[in-house]
Amino acid sequence: MEPLQKSRLQAVILLWAALLALVFGGRMYTTDVLAQYEVAGSFTGQRSFMSVSGDFGWVVHGSRPGLFVPHGAGFSILLIPAAVAGQFLGLNAGKLVMALLNAGFSLALIGFWYASAVKKYSDVPVLRFIAIAICGMVLVYGRMTFDVTAAAAAAMAGFYFSLHDRMPAAGLCLGFAILIRADSLLLLPLFWNDWRSMKKLLSGLIPFILLILFLNWYRFGNPFLDGHGQDPAIAFEPFKGGIPGLLLSPGKGLLFYGPLCIFAFFFQKDWRLCIPFALSLVFHGMLHDWSGGTGWGPRFLFTTLPFLLLALSFKGVGGKLFWVIAILGIIVCIPAFWSNPSLLEQTAGADLFDEPSRQAVLWTFSSSPLIAAFRNFATGVPDLFCVTAAASAGISIWIGILAQTIAALVLAAGGLLMLAKNRFNGKSVS
Repeated sequence: MEPLQKSRLQAVILLWAALLALVFGGRMYTTDVLAQYEVAGSFTGQRSFMSVSGDFGWVVHGSRPGLFVPHGAGFSILLIPAAVAGQFLGLNAGKLVMALLNAGFSLALIGFWYASAVKKYSDVPVLRFIAIAICGMVLVYGRMTFDVTAAAAAAMAGFYFSLHDRMPAAGLCLGFAILIRADSLLLLPLFWNDWRSMKKLLSGLIPFILLILFLNWYRFGNPFLDGHGQDPAIAFEPFKGGIPGLLLSPGKGLLFYGPLCIFAFFFQKDWRLCIPFALSLVFHGMLHDWSGGTGWGPRFLFTTLPFLLLALSFKGVGGKLFWVIAILGIIVCIPAFWSNPSLLEQTAGADLFDEPSRQAVLWTFSSSPLIAAFRNFATGVPDLFCVTAAASAGISIWIGILAQTIAALVLAAGGLLMLAKNRFNGKSVS
């Protein structure tokens, strides 16, 4: 990467860090992640290996005593520092460290994504790229701790290495993404190349596949069982509305939560970048509960969206319409940066997919979490870390808002200064 491109990459990371600081919540947003946090604690001796208490999220029975979760172990491995912090400093400290780790995964995703875009298209304007990332729900999921951000970061790192013909490293990254989320296997077409390269990819991928098979055997007595068979939400029900739901439903549809992603599909010229999105849409659309729970928008599609959006990275693609849709996509996300989207959705309907109130959340505009987020925007106490800390300390929440804003502005100033220096150096070279 040329010096000017490296400078732009550093500016991207600083500006993204500024946005993450501005919207940082400092806690968790779903009980499933709390269960994965408990698994992380099992790695440090807080409970039996890979087991959970059963108090949080969906749990299943295994071939050994105790309860388990039907999730990949990769995210829990990443959460070990949070589990250690929670063990010695309390649960709130564990949640804070977990949120910080998730912000780090978001930075890694952005860094490898921008570097990959530069490798493919050379001319990738920084502010355009950041707008694209926000429209891909990346800032929302940098704020809300879910395993999809870590999986997307690992997969994007693998894609970056594949563009540089470092296929063993690409295989290691893809393997870790699969260890985090098994559905990351749908990203394999991104790495498709000649057979010689694929053999090198497998050399990095196989150790993680073997680890996954071992952990499945340890928990469920069969290397090919991961616990999802006990989860009725994962049952296959083809053609029951999941595909149109992921695209068009008011509660989860990509058209409403990420309209720029739909726009990007029409500019794709590299089939490898859009096939994972199509596979994810079909696969997850055939599940009984295709909604992905109470995450913001179509969470199950998230890991494929950065690759789908790559086609828009090049300067000028989409013309003025790009910016119209990008601005709309950014506006759509704004309430999710201020409130707790998961809580709004849980308040609107039951957590069980078959309940009438949950179906109303998915299919009616009046119950849509997106509409609810706008309806509740700027009402009550903002769901920001410094605001919560200020309220706990008995001081004005405006002090908390000011502190968090100042931290974001310092990071943003660094990024903007680097961009200005980048432009000056570019003009000097020309």
